[in-house]
Amino acid sequence: MMWKLPPDLVVGPSFGTLSLAPTNWGMAATHIDRLRTRNGEGEVIAILDTGLDPDHPELSGGVKANVSFVPGESAYDGNGHGTHCAGTAAGSSPSVGVAGKAKILGGKCLSNAGNGGTDGIRNAMKWAIANGATVISMSIGGQGFMEGVEDLVRLADEAGIVTCLAAGNERGEGGMVRFPSSAIVVAAVDSNGRYASFSNPASTNAILSCAAPGVGITSAKPGGGYQMMSGTSMATPFVAGVVAALQSERVARGLARLKNADIKRLFGSRNVDTGKPGADVDTGPGLLDGEMLKLSLIPTP
Repeated sequence: MMWKLPPDLVVGPSFGTLSLAPTNWGMAATHIDRLRTRNGEGEVIAILDTGLDPDHPELSGGVKANVSFVPGESAYDGNGHGTHCAGTAAGSSPSVGVAGKAKILGGKCLSNAGNGGTDGIRNAMKWAIANGATVISMSIGGQGFMEGVEDLVRLADEAGIVTCLAAGNERGEGGMVRFPSSAIVVAAVDSNGRYASFSNPASTNAILSCAAPGVGITSAKPGGGYQMMSGTSMATPFVAGVVAALQSERVARGLARLKNADIKRLFGSRNVDTGKPGADVDTGPGLLDGEMLKLSLIPTP
């Protein structure tokens, strides 16, 4: 089985320095600063993708390990997708990374061309589970994808590791493939809070867990620059960063870590409803909101 980056990923302009790049609108729209007292400290986010540029200023010092599971290719990101996702999840600049003090595991399971086989992706997941990941972010598409890793998503959940998966960008082309019921499935919205035109809706096979910023997102580009991209691929590491930030805050306050089901319930009630009242097929229960998620840190009597 061959898997790949979600199709129709929109790649925008590049910038040599962060000062030249547009400010990411998603940070303010989701009030994420309310959850960044610890900024993901103590958490480990596994980015299973096209590899990383571990020397990028956004990632330097934060990469715990970067390993390739693609035969004949080094772990360096020759595509750009994985580095962008890693920067969004845990880049060191507050305007780029959601959880800037979280560590990163880079598991290269997609080639520089954006393709990968079942064995490579399964091996990357097993490696992440065995090497201390607390959150797994996978922005990968393809028919049969979930059938190939569903058992490992369950294994990760049993180990207390939250798995975030991209809903995909095939809207109008049949929608989402089946996803494990335990996984956090992420849709994308634009800067107006509307569902992104490419973002897959929910289906009888998959229910959306939440929506996150996924249009016009600036993050790290291999070689030290920055790139703007759009896709549910961008929304997924944003949510992974939110999960890491939330778990870090809970641990510091002596609260229990949350598992996938707990996160899904929390996301279902601590959000901004961006579509029809209540959960809908386009954005699930709505856009994540740091202010509302912070309320979950207050112990109930």
